[in-house]
Amino acid sequence: MVLAGQFLERPALIPCGELTLEGLYHRGRRAPALLLCPPVDESGMDAPPLAELAWASARAGHASLRFQHRGRGASGGEPDPAQALADAEAALEHLAGTAPGPLAVCGLWSGCETALALLRGHPELRGAALLAPSALPAGEPVAARVLALLPEAGAALDEAAVLATLPGAEVERLAGADARFQAGLSQAARRAVAFLAAGG
Repeated sequence: MVLAGQFLERPALIPCGELTLEGLYHRGRRAPALLLCPPVDESGMDAPPLAELAWASARAGHASLRFQHRGRGASGGEPDPAQALADAEAALEHLAGTAPGPLAVCGLWSGCETALALLRGHPELRGAALLAPSALPAGEPVAARVLALLPEAGAALDEAAVLATLPGAEVERLAGADARFQAGLSQAARRAVAFLAAGG
């Protein structure tokens, strides 16, 4: 039994073709619900910044889903970075069926590329928050709101590189934060959730 003021985190089984992906879902009633895209070839959904994003979402009343890519954690199959977008599409479909209503995406490190690809393929998404993106491939412009949060130290991309790919994005430097978010983690998570909530 979950009491008032407690956060419910439950395992999620995400169908992805012939595979099943591991996920963790937090309930929430405020729009939009958030899909949290993990790094593709690092610590996945267990990365502390992604877990902090989930908790910040829950504290603000938003549902969220984070997932493991195939071959990671308890997800089936073999690791295949080329299928990162297919994994994220499956997770987005699962979230849409679990928390109907507006959706938005967050990406962490290499997961920012996945989040951006989802945003380009799903114009109905309310926006994206990108935490310390390691790369942002060029492609179709996006109409949705985008926030790129760059750590003060060790960022892979600078403001000019982000704006070259996403001309309308908001770009912020997080004072005191480093690229692994061993510092500035709670600040980054709160800012990302507040940005997406304002657009939902």
